[in-house]
Amino acid sequence: MSLIVVSACQLVMIPIALGALSKVDFALFAVISQMLMAIMLAEMGVRSACSRLLIDARAKGEVAYNKMWMASICVFCIQAAVMFVLIVALAPFLGAIFHLEPSQLKLARSIFLVVGCLNSLGYALSIFSTALYAGQRLSHTNLVAIVAAIVQMIGFIVAIKMGNGLWSYPIGMGFAFIVSNSLLISQVKKYKLAGSYDWKFFEFSEVKTVFKLGFDVFVAAVFSVVMGNSLLIFSGHLLTLEQTAILAVNLKLVNMMTQILQRVPGSAGPMLMKMVSEGNLAQFRSWWTIITKVTLFLALVSAGFFVIWNKWVVTLWTSEEMVMNGVAVVLLSLIPFRYLVHYQYVNSLTMFKEIRKVKLMLVWEILLYMGLAWWLGSEFGLMGLLSANLLSMLGGALFYGMRWFAYYSEITMQKLLELLLRLIVPLSVAFAIVYAVGVLRVSGTWFECLSVSILWVALFSLVGYFIILDLTDRQQLLLFLKQLKLKLKKASC
Repeated sequence: MSLIVVSACQLVMIPIALGALSKVDFALFAVISQMLMAIMLAEMGVRSACSRLLIDARAKGEVAYNKMWMASICVFCIQAAVMFVLIVALAPFLGAIFHLEPSQLKLARSIFLVVGCLNSLGYALSIFSTALYAGQRLSHTNLVAIVAAIVQMIGFIVAIKMGNGLWSYPIGMGFAFIVSNSLLISQVKKYKLAGSYDWKFFEFSEVKTVFKLGFDVFVAAVFSVVMGNSLLIFSGHLLTLEQTAILAVNLKLVNMMTQILQRVPGSAGPMLMKMVSEGNLAQFRSWWTIITKVTLFLALVSAGFFVIWNKWVVTLWTSEEMVMNGVAVVLLSLIPFRYLVHYQYVNSLTMFKEIRKVKLMLVWEILLYMGLAWWLGSEFGLMGLLSANLLSMLGGALFYGMRWFAYYSEITMQKLLELLLRLIVPLSVAFAIVYAVGVLRVSGTWFECLSVSILWVALFSLVGYFIILDLTDRQQLLLFLKQLKLKLKKASC
């Protein structure tokens, strides 16, 4: 819900900005935003580390939580100060970096510093959103994000209609900053999730623990950034601009699909971390298995919808010239599946605070992907680039990470492999059947897409229920449906 609202607000703001600003001003804020996003990498995974360690500390008792709370506050302030210093240091060089005219330079620096200060201060205060996450209140954090996006959009629209030009962006962000942080602080107080602010609980060893785990998470974050954002860079070097433009349009849809699908395991993260912290490994194994089945099942279902509807959606959204055809669109549709397999089988080590075990393998996978992309892209063009993304998974951190995850989760390696094959093999067969029977013959009208989609859902539902789900899963599903039916009957009475 939060992702949909935030995306919708951003989509509304773009045409309004283009209608009131010159293309130069619009592009100016775009590059400033990209630069500030790059500076945010200086957080080095600290936010993820703090949330995981706060969950762990909460399970150990009040004193442990107070110690980690004070350490987290210190770490967030240090990181915010580092970001602020980087922003101030880079501000004088904006003109040289982006080749700005003298008339643009003063405005660009002012907005860069103001937005940078808001981002730095917001990062320092993100201890409160982290506390909500650690306190199993993720829905409240998402609700605040929805409210903030709406407030920012309204503030931006009002400011730009009043003639504030490019300053409308920081004005909207300022209103959102005040509202969101006020709500977050009030929610933390309401649920008593803040620790003590007494310095007697501060221990430097706790700060070291946060930075140590934060750096491990940072390596995993860099891996995700490289794998998710380098495809267009390679395309720009190895393919024509026309091919790169087509890839950029289709990749935008794929990235949105990935973000939505990632919310399934991402939303379950606090719950699973709490189980690990409390030592409920049996419960963890049960829920992790169910979530993995649901996540990867939805990823492949979504891949099918992307292939089926790609021509119709892209033609309606842009033009028929931007449609990607053949096996290339199938390989592109599997990028979210590749990401989520890695997310579940490798990144789940963060729940045990052991992502460090695969640091070197993650670096190796980045190098392997870059080498394959350069080689295969040079030889086979777009097909080579897309194939490199999938092939690098097989020779990268996946199986190495699975072995470590098997060790810490106490799920045998054999069961992990069986689960992966149980998902991939039957769903891939179903994928191939529908592709051969329907997609190859679909010309792109909405009625034909709808017809093949019905076939797709029917076949995948049968495969999912009778093959992906085992007997225990089916019994739990039927029990859930019976309970839901009773609740609806009581509600209607």
